[in-house]
Formats: sequence, structure tokens, C-alpha cells
Amino acid sequence: MTTTEQIAAFADVPGPQGSGVAGVAPEFLRDPISVLARAHRDHGDLVAFPFGPRKGPLGKVVVAAYHPDAARQVLTETERTIGRGPSSTQVLDDMIGRNLMTTDGAEWRRQRRTLQPLFTPKRVAQYTDLMAAEAARIVAEDVPAGTTADRVDLHRLMLRYSLRVVGRALFSGDIDYTAPELHKLIPLTNELIIGRTTQLLKPPLALPTPRNRAFLRTKAQLYALIDRILARSDAEAGGAERDDIVTRLRTARDPETGAGLSDAEIRDQTLLMMMAGHETTATALTFALHLLGRHAEVQQAVADEALEYTRGGGTPAEFAQQRETLARASLLESMRLYPPVYMTEHLATADIVLGGYRVPAGTAVFLSPWVTHRHPEFWPEPERFDPHRFVGEHDRPRYAYLPFGGGPHVCIGEHFALLAATVLLEAVVRKFRIESLEESISYQQTGNLRPDKPVWAALTAR
Repeated sequence: MTTTEQIAAFADVPGPQGSGVAGVAPEFLRDPISVLARAHRDHGDLVAFPFGPRKGPLGKVVVAAYHPDAARQVLTETERTIGRGPSSTQVLDDMIGRNLMTTDGAEWRRQRRTLQPLFTPKRVAQYTDLMAAEAARIVAEDVPAGTTADRVDLHRLMLRYSLRVVGRALFSGDIDYTAPELHKLIPLTNELIIGRTTQLLKPPLALPTPRNRAFLRTKAQLYALIDRILARSDAEAGGAERDDIVTRLRTARDPETGAGLSDAEIRDQTLLMMMAGHETTATALTFALHLLGRHAEVQQAVADEALEYTRGGGTPAEFAQQRETLARASLLESMRLYPPVYMTEHLATADIVLGGYRVPAGTAVFLSPWVTHRHPEFWPEPERFDPHRFVGEHDRPRYAYLPFGGGPHVCIGEHFALLAATVLLEAVVRKFRIESLEESISYQQTGNLRPDKPVWAALTAR
């Protein structure tokens, strides 16, 4: 326990100086991961970043907390001394509406109570056969014919798989027809969100500035797309009974009040699930397959384990539900190295002590899974790909690993995403040998992590 004498003043939190006018903002906008990682290496587990001048009305100092104990405090003190990041949350709300990602307090609790029963491990397991069917479709139909595919874009394949799974789980149908528009809108949306989030002065969206017009135009396109998907899926059902997530959203009730979700809330939740569940799962799978393609011995062990299970009479779908497998561990390790959500923003709503320093109310706090997942105190040889870190017992802190966040606001789709990704990874490795054709993946950092060009691999039939 930190004693009073050991608590240092907020002004003493170490960190980079940046420029006198803009602070670290320009560099942070270009390459946030490098800024966050270098600051941890140079300054330690709690770092202060000036965004704009350190003093005056335009001054803003943000702290980044990297130690697992600080991450636990930030993620579990929700609604007591820590809230959601004000800038990012408001901008997300403006773009994608009122959903689990953008609400807080009583409104969030009501939504979470209502939606949680739809995403329990038992309920999610009911989608395993659907996922297995789509994984089989990918390896049978979408990989070019022949024993060897010289140039397969792993990310394109994974986007296709995750979109099909999300489409069938949400709407009971194939939404491949949305791919061209959706794959254009998602990076544009992320770019506009982070651009508005980092503006020192945010003009009201009602003002017709070029940025505001682009923001509102993209929002309108997103909502038009989700409305078309919902209308088309309802029309194709023709009144027949369906068992998909949208149908369950329409019938879900708050266990405390018995109230359901409004049509607007259903649309907002569906839009969030379609965007987040589709892109982050595809990104996690892309990095996992690329890493296995760079580590032939691990890949062979994953394939041998999967093949042995099916030879013993088990099905691929049953194998994917096993928690202690090298396939699942490979996926977890790839998300350690390349977490799709590499940074989150939070807000101190009261004066707190964080990492031995007094942090005043109103201070924004960054967590960075990317950096915490490489903390050398908890991850020996942190840059090395080693799935065995996630096999068997370990003594590292719970919040040394946080690709899905943690605390009350832990991602509600964690079980779904992990199951869908494990099903596909196992299906590909069981049928093909993967050889990654590039040493590393070039990625964007706008919003979430995502490859910014094709991720080439050769797939050879086993």
C-alpha cells in the first residue's frame, strides 16, 4: 500500500516534453504505438503526455498507465473514480449512436443486463456449427484451386470469413453483398473518429465545416447500410421464425425492469456488433495465421493436435470449444503481440492515486494493451512469439493481458470472437501448410489496428 509520503504530485509524473505549442499531438497522430512504447521505455509505468501547451486554456496533459495493477484500477473502478474517456466516447456516440461502447452509468447498466444473456459461453457455443460451416467454406471454396496457392491475401480471406459469420449470427443470412461498401466505410469511420477525438477545438457538428460534413456524411452512410441490411433480412425471412442475434435483441428484456430495447437501440447495438465483431476478429486471425506462417514448428504442433483430436472421434467444432489447446493459445499469443484494440481512453472522475502519483479529477488516462502486453516484468522476451505462454498455469497478474479490456466493461463479444477465430484457425491449419511471404505486417493505427495492405501467404495442401 502506498503511504502518504510516497505519493508524488501530478506535476512530477515523468514524460516527453513535445513542442511548446502542440506537445506530442503531431507525433501521436502519426504513430501512437511508437509514442506510447517509447515513453514506457524512457519514463516508466506512468507517463504524462502534453497535448497542446502544458499551461493555459488550450493545455491538456494525459497520463498513460502501463502496469497491470494500474490497468486493474482503471478498469475496475468504473463509475466510482474512473469513467469512459470523454473525447472518444462522445465522438463515438456522435458517429454510431447509443450502445454498449458509448454509454455509461444507469443507461449502460440497463443495456448490459439486457444483452448479457445473449453472449454467455453456453449461448455462444450454439453458434459453433455455423462457424465451422463457414470455416469449411473458406478452405474449400475461397482458397484458389490446386494444391498450392502462391499468393493468398490472408486479411481478405479473414474479412470474408468474419463477415459471413457475423452476417449469419446477426441476421440469419449472408451479407457478402455489403463487403465493398463496408470495407470502405470502416477505415473511413475510424479515421474520422480519431481525427475529431484529437482536435483541440471541436466545432459543433451543426457547423458545416469540411470535416463536419465528412463526419455526418459517413454517419448517414453507416446508418443507411444497417437499415438496408435489417430490411433485407426481414424481407427474406418473410415472417418465418428466426433464431439470430437481432431477433433475440428484439425479444430481450431487462431482468430487473422487464423493459425491452427500442428500435433505435437495436439498430445502434447491431451496427456496433457488425462493425466491431467483423473487423477485430478478422485482424486477430490475420496476425495469428501470419505468425504461424513464420513459425513452422509451432504451426505443425497446432495441426498435429487438431488432427489427433479428430482421429480420436472428435469433431472440429468440439475441438474449437476446448480451452487448453495450442490452437487457442496461438490466437491468444498473437493478440498479445498485436491486440486489435491497442489503446483505450478513460477519465478520472475524482482525484485518485495512480502508480504512486496524485492524478486530479478530469484527467484523461490511456491504457495500452500493446505496451502492457510487452511489459518485460511479466513477459520474458516480450517480442518473441510463444503460444506456450497460454498453456497450463502461470503466475502473471490478470491485467497483464487485456485484449478485451476488463472489469465491468469487458467486451461482451469476447467468447464469440475467440470461438469464431479458433474455429477458422484450426480449419486452415488442419488443411494447409502456411508460409508467410513477408517478414512483418504493415498496419494502420486509425482507431483499431488493421493491416493496410495485402498480407500474402502461400497455402499448400497437407
